[in-house]
Amino acid sequence: MKVDIAIIGGGIVGSAAAYFLARTGRAGKVAVVEPDPSYEFSATPAANGGIRQLFSLPENIEMARYGLDFYARFHKEMATGGVPADIGLKRRGYLFISDDGDHARMEANHRLQESLGARVDLLDRDALKARFPSLNVRDVALAVHSPDDAWINPHAALMGFRDKARALGVDYVKDRVAGWRAGGGLAREVILASGAVLAADSFVLAAGAWSGEVGAMIGLSLPVEPMCRESHYFVTTNEIEPLPFIKTETHLAFGPEGEGYAGGLPDWDQPAGFHLDSHPTRFEETVWPRLAHRLPPLETLKLRRTWVGHYARNTHDLTAIVGRWEGGLENVYMACGYSGHGIMHAPASGLALAELILEGGYRSLDISAFGYGRIAAGRPYREQGIV
Repeated sequence: MKVDIAIIGGGIVGSAAAYFLARTGRAGKVAVVEPDPSYEFSATPAANGGIRQLFSLPENIEMARYGLDFYARFHKEMATGGVPADIGLKRRGYLFISDDGDHARMEANHRLQESLGARVDLLDRDALKARFPSLNVRDVALAVHSPDDAWINPHAALMGFRDKARALGVDYVKDRVAGWRAGGGLAREVILASGAVLAADSFVLAAGAWSGEVGAMIGLSLPVEPMCRESHYFVTTNEIEPLPFIKTETHLAFGPEGEGYAGGLPDWDQPAGFHLDSHPTRFEETVWPRLAHRLPPLETLKLRRTWVGHYARNTHDLTAIVGRWEGGLENVYMACGYSGHGIMHAPASGLALAELILEGGYRSLDISAFGYGRIAAGRPYREQGIV
């Protein structure tokens, strides 16, 4: 099989790239290789689905702003057969809390976010308590609230991108990449596990946590590995005012979900790999006390469900790797290593890749700082503060 552009990985980033390429009408024949069309093991369906502008890197802020605008009109943009693509967008905002004794970073990040057009409020302890009375703020130095930020149903967004891409003529191939062939300084084809061969003029590696493994098959060294994380859904009968999604400097993360709340406390020290069994006592011993400390009404919560998902963790700097394989095969592009930001940055990444491949450079958003060159040079480009 021969196509113009082959995308390896049909998760939300790969499917967004497929959509943005196809909608131009200039990409030719596009195929997406995805071994699991049910997405049972994909990172996207198990994610919280947040889109927030609270970053320290300007590119991350700009990409999130684009993502917010795009997801707000997603139901129309991704409609197929006259049926809107509902992703359950909820603009309930984000709240970052400085509780580790160092709030200078949060103040600096707030200034940058504001300068780039984000509506963000810097709150001292008293202002935070006045806005969200249920919170325990005794050990809080500062907080930043971004009321325009949102979250979505991540699985619905993934399926929306995929269905629209297919409606625009993109082929989805149920198979797995088992090898590559190259020649003359270019990647020529990928060999699939079924024995089929897929040739293309350009390749996009967007295989999430598997990107490092697939890249290694052709000599592309990517510091991307799976980091598994537990998430929990819990409810309480106590009265709590409407809350945004909350993240703290000490890594607690939770927000409203249906009639209750969802979130957790990532274990950043766990070894890499797909550890898909939940820890039997972690919620009770570690997560629940932290939740109850920050939000005392949760002292009497009831845990309803625990599930395990994963990040495609970039061990170099926890920042996405997007762009051309600099110093390697020039027709290989990548979009991976998002370290938990793939859903919010998928629209901007898809747009950027389409421009880079079809026009030779970025036009709408300059994300060249996220290129592979920094990986090869050992030059981290990392978020400061809450990642």
